[in-house]
Amino acid sequence: MRITDARTGRSTELRPRRAGLLRVRTVVGRPGHPFDLSDLRALLVTDLLLRTVEIRHLQVTTSLGHPAAAPHEVKLLQRDAGLLGIHPPADDGDGPADLEVRAHGARVAEPAPSSDAAGQPPRIEVGQVTAPFLPAEDGLPSPLAALSPAGPEPLAARLALFAAPHHAPVELTVGALGEAQATLHRWRRVVAESARTTSEPLFADTVQRAFDGFADDLDPAPALRLLDGLSTRAELPTGALFETFVRLDQVLALELSREVGWSPR
Repeated sequence: MRITDARTGRSTELRPRRAGLLRVRTVVGRPGHPFDLSDLRALLVTDLLLRTVEIRHLQVTTSLGHPAAAPHEVKLLQRDAGLLGIHPPADDGDGPADLEVRAHGARVAEPAPSSDAAGQPPRIEVGQVTAPFLPAEDGLPSPLAALSPAGPEPLAARLALFAAPHHAPVELTVGALGEAQATLHRWRRVVAESARTTSEPLFADTVQRAFDGFADDLDPAPALRLLDGLSTRAELPTGALFETFVRLDQVLALELSREVGWSPR
């Protein structure tokens, strides 16, 4: 698997220092500021990485680095991460890492510089997230509070954040979130309807192309394009559609099988 190392600008093969174990540190937050959507997006990028790597049968451990913050603020960040289907970091700390994922604007104490530049782990720098909504004025600050209270489900925000490469900025507009929600509804209907038929082998070429995208700098775009195309192909065997959607959702984590077994009244 390859990522673009923000330290060097080069495409870099991920090479765990310990065989079979990849250690990833996510760095979020700025001193004196609440966590925001950009911090949440960094956790999402780490989650996408974790799911991609585990498909390849490699164990991953994750840690969270942040400035001194009140415990309740960290809990709110982790709560919002859970709403987006993000695996929580295993621990807080600044131990050794094979890869660092850094949120836009994140500022934490840096480890002592190494005289050996090659000893620094590669870094993914995640682009900024903005939204045209104001955070809630009451209660504690929370990243998802920057989205419309009457807006779509959190997983629509997850899908909308996949719309751009992880290093590019993203604006979660009303239109972008609404389009993501409509796409989720459409894909879930396809999965629910195809689940009623006999299972068939998935579309192996489609899955491979999607996984190639995940492995090439964590790009979900090929998977999203392929699912969107498959969702309009009524002539395709439905059993294979079901298996393909479910397989890709192991990485995308959009709960595409949520409506399986449900029938409208």
